[in-house]
Amino acid sequence: MENFNHQDTRKVFFEAWQKELHSQPVTPLEGIIVDVLKRHPEYQSIFSHQEAFENFQINLKNGGVNPFFHLSLHVAILEQVNANRPNGIKEIFVRLHNKYHDQTEVEHKMMEVLAQLLHDAAHKPEFLADDSEYLERLKRLFR
Repeated sequence: MENFNHQDTRKVFFEAWQKELHSQPVTPLEGIIVDVLKRHPEYQSIFSHQEAFENFQINLKNGGVNPFFHLSLHVAILEQVNANRPNGIKEIFVRLHNKYHDQTEVEHKMMEVLAQLLHDAAHKPEFLADDSEYLERLKRLFR
């Protein structure tokens, strides 16, 4: 999902879910999105009503969650694992899956690490994220 802006990203999610609802073929990326949405029924109504939600503003106060960001993190993790980029992430995913026996839980744990890394990169000018730092943080999930 490289080089997508806010609206493009939302559009891909809406189109993927609409294809699923109408039993239309999906691209590999859309297949990942559909898989994640099937595991998140709490978001399915959003993607079933594009007109109502395509410009939806998320209120993150009081613990609100941005479903678009949440699902995008799922997709990012799965694309990284599928490509094994950074090198070693697939092994980490498999080991975590062996530990927790729940793909969604494993993705959520890995997403927390990725989100924190993104936050650090955005808010700490001196912070330099690299693959080794990311993988090291993911390995802490074994403890």
